[in-house]
Amino acid sequence: MTEVHKANKQLQDIQAEGVKKRRRAAKKPYSRSIVGATLEVIQKKRAEKPEVRDAAREAALREIKERIKKTKDEKKVKKQEMLAKSSKGTAKGAAPKPTKGTKLGGSGGKR
Repeated sequence: MTEVHKANKQLQDIQAEGVKKRRRAAKKPYSRSIVGATLEVIQKKRAEKPEVRDAAREAALREIKERIKKTKDEKKVKKQEMLAKSSKGTAKGAAPKPTKGTKLGGSGGKR
């Protein structure tokens, strides 16, 4: 083997060893608690049956959808009230102002 070949092989071995160490360091043998939830709560959720978990998820989604629908309905009612008020005001007023035409000529200015 040439000196260059030996040096490359040695470097390759060093890099592979570093990767192994990083992989080993990444594994955690214990489970840590997440902020806002204790370890007991997390373990209890893990132990739940999938059916129970799915039912709870469906109930939560249904509640969120109902809340969103409720806020949309309230917004619609407010919008209709605003339109009714504004239409009363414009019926009494003068004719609407004509709109200004678009400006032509791009960026403008001298060449």
